Amino acid sequence: MYKKILVPLDGSDLAKSALDQAEKLAKTFDAEIILFQVVPFMPIYGSPELVTPLIVDEKQKEAAEKYLVTLAEEMKQRGLRVTAMVRTGQQVAVEIIDFAKESAADLIVMCTHGRSGITRWVLGSVALKVLTRAETPILLIRSKK
Repeated sequence: MYKKILVPLDGSDLAKSALDQAEKLAKTFDAEIILFQVVPFMPIYGSPELVTPLIVDEKQKEAAEKYLVTLAEEMKQRGLRVTAMVRTGQQVAVEIIDFAKESAADLIVMCTHGRSGITRWVLGSVALKVLTRAETPILLIRSKK
């Protein structure tokens, strides 16, 4: 049923908790797990007449790559097929949705951060955006905060 399971991560322990369910599904269906992280662009502020260019924090990108490769190696030692991918982008949810299509993922497994009320309204919810906009099926793991 599932051949490729996409697991978006942000480096937090909470996001990492989605890996348990992804591993169970991967073992059940002999599926590949794709670990995925988006490193957001950083704006460079300058003169208001200039278009605000966006740059990537290379140290943050390198840290994300190292984090995913380490996780992938640990999972491979448990007999799983795992790949890791880091992307840069301005809108994390859009990058997740686009990558799910490009990689032909059959399922997205991710954890919510459990925000509600004003915090969710102000900060937004990547999980909610992915849930409401993605065409790929999603297993959303509720935070246990």
